[in-house]
Amino acid sequence: MRATVVASALIALLGLVLSGCSGDDADAVTSPSAVARPTAPATPVPTTTSTLRKATASAPLNYVALGDSYSSGMGGGKEVGPCRRSPNGYPHLLAKEKTIELTSFPACAGATTKDVLKKQLDVLDPSVDLVTITIGGNDLDVGALPVACAKSQTKRCKAAVTASVDLLNTLQPKLDKTYQAIAKAAPNARILVAGYPAFFDLPDLEKGNVNTDELSAAVAADTAVASLDATIETAVVRQRNAGTDIHFVDVSFLGHGVNSTKPWFVLHGVDAYHPTAAGYKQYALTLHDYLG
Repeated sequence: MRATVVASALIALLGLVLSGCSGDDADAVTSPSAVARPTAPATPVPTTTSTLRKATASAPLNYVALGDSYSSGMGGGKEVGPCRRSPNGYPHLLAKEKTIELTSFPACAGATTKDVLKKQLDVLDPSVDLVTITIGGNDLDVGALPVACAKSQTKRCKAAVTASVDLLNTLQPKLDKTYQAIAKAAPNARILVAGYPAFFDLPDLEKGNVNTDELSAAVAADTAVASLDATIETAVVRQRNAGTDIHFVDVSFLGHGVNSTKPWFVLHGVDAYHPTAAGYKQYALTLHDYLG
């Protein structure tokens, strides 16, 4: 339930920041009106007693990677094709394990929940043991947030944040439908749903810059991402309560945001604001914890 806690905390901080601003900037970003909350406690990391079969080098897990650009590895380097698939993306990093075989990799840059349903599910069947996916960001256009909010609190930042948050209610049923379809097509698989890391590292509040444009923009953008993750987590919990072996995986780039000295995001070019190879390594390490 960490995504929900983070979203709630950021919304509270956003209100504090805006209440301390003066002039026109006080209305630069409105606080999101609603954040999805899971209806049941989050499930802990699975143990060795879970349903995922014990894999060996001679009988590795049959692994399929679905989703958007965060799944395809865009930004990781050496990308190929219009889907921007990279050997440094987390699917290939997970598959370096001798007990995991990446048998299909339809994840594609720009994919939405609709694309997953229409173009990616045909690779699934009862023989699949493991499915990973990041999806939902393109449905809300969260990629526009760091561009709009990188420099200061502006009308462009407000518009980007408001547009993303306003779509949360429409995303919920799309996620439900997507996870249900994956579970139906791969009934024996563990499904790992990875979230999206916050773009910005928040400035140190103790240094007296709580009311700065920099902080206000960073909180606004990160609030929208945290709200997206909370919405994803809610859908995952609902599907898990229905009996599916599905887990929300919260991925943190804390200390490595776009405004840090060592960012795990690409900062320029066509791959801007996607994880670097180091960022995808963090994804793989976090996902691996759910294979115990």
